[in-house]
Amino acid sequence: MKKESFKFSVKQLKIALNVGVAIFAIFFLSDHLYTDKKRYNDGLKNIQEENFQGLVIDKGFEKYNHNAAMIYLNNDTKFSVFGQFWPKIMIGDSIVKKRGETIITVYRNNKKFILDNKDILESWKK
Repeated sequence: MKKESFKFSVKQLKIALNVGVAIFAIFFLSDHLYTDKKRYNDGLKNIQEENFQGLVIDKGFEKYNHNAAMIYLNNDTKFSVFGQFWPKIMIGDSIVKKRGETIITVYRNNKKFILDNKDILESWKK
């Protein structure tokens, strides 16, 4: 008795390949969209939990912390900022960040301006 080997036709191979590509695309896109949403939500939660205020006495980068841009306040508080905010905060500025908010209020030379972390987080959704 002779064994018959199983062979796919060209049409069956094309169908199997299309199904495989479709499954991969669905998996990749759903994972990517979920990751972006989770990253946004986690970032928003972390920012809203922060609470600090004080006078900026130094700025620097923490090499042991992924080279994070850090702001150091006169009350031994330090916090990281998004790179977009780095040039906007100067030594001598007064800073206020209230718990539950996403904004950092900066006071300089009798002027006030707002840095909203949510603007940065929103750009992650795009």
